[in-house]
Amino acid sequence: MTGPSKSVLLLAEPDDGEADLVDRCLGTRRVNTLRFDTAWFPVRARLAVELGPSGWEGTIHTPEGPIDLVDIEAVYYRQPRPFEPARGLSEAEARFASAEARFGLGGVLASLDARWVPGAPGRVADAEYKPLQLAIAARCGLSVPPTMVTNDPAAAREFAAGQRDGAVYKALMHKLIADSGEPRLIYTSPVAAEEIGGGVAATAHQFQADLAGKKAVDARLLVTLRGCAAVAIRAERPEARRDFRLDYAALDYAPIEVPAPVAEGCTRYLSALGLTAGVFGFCLTDRDWLFLECGPGAQWGWLQEATGVAMSDLVAEELMASP
Repeated sequence: MTGPSKSVLLLAEPDDGEADLVDRCLGTRRVNTLRFDTAWFPVRARLAVELGPSGWEGTIHTPEGPIDLVDIEAVYYRQPRPFEPARGLSEAEARFASAEARFGLGGVLASLDARWVPGAPGRVADAEYKPLQLAIAARCGLSVPPTMVTNDPAAAREFAAGQRDGAVYKALMHKLIADSGEPRLIYTSPVAAEEIGGGVAATAHQFQADLAGKKAVDARLLVTLRGCAAVAIRAERPEARRDFRLDYAALDYAPIEVPAPVAEGCTRYLSALGLTAGVFGFCLTDRDWLFLECGPGAQWGWLQEATGVAMSDLVAEELMASP
């Protein structure tokens, strides 16, 4: 940080665990932090800014105190919540108010001349596309499993039949679906060629080689432009080996060393997408590290708590880095 008046803005809801860990880490380094929950706006927060020679100047008044835009030197963009319009508006008015808040205050924040971790909002949004993630990973020299994205049932059946160890279906983005009013998670699911029906034509589907039989462990990496920390996640139940979210209570965690070519590929990946940090998921076999995904704002705090691997230090150092 370049001066005592400069601050790190934490764009996160008040009880976000990752933001809390980073906040404490920055506090030990005597870095001033400010937190803003975007859901406060416009009901619980006020914006008054004017355009100056170097950008927007002014203040956001929040329930936790004022935020002067000129003081912000770095931003931790930690899954901020949607803007919440005032009650009593019609559905159409609420949609309009939400959009205006996003493009108004959201645009002001996006324009800050600050260091963004894991990246500026537009960069983070682009990096959520799974097909883009897989393509960039391959271009950066990371190994990726055989994958198809299609809405053609015949092509999907042919792909599934061609995978020696079977195939799985994986959601491309939304991992929650409302079923009779009750939301449920969409897990990585095995699928046989003969089970693939005409419903595939309804939208894009992602099919991938089933790695469960070859998998030694999963690995989750927090990578920044300046470092890398990784944890191995071991599951015993067959279904949890395919998707460890199915058995959180029985998982084993341990720090793991990342091979230099993998770490270097992850750093190239971040640079290619204009990011400063990302949480990478890999499947480790006895021969390779296979890239699965990279969530710019994915969770990592539970891994630090389970193993003591100091991931929050990496984020703090990236926020404090010089441009």
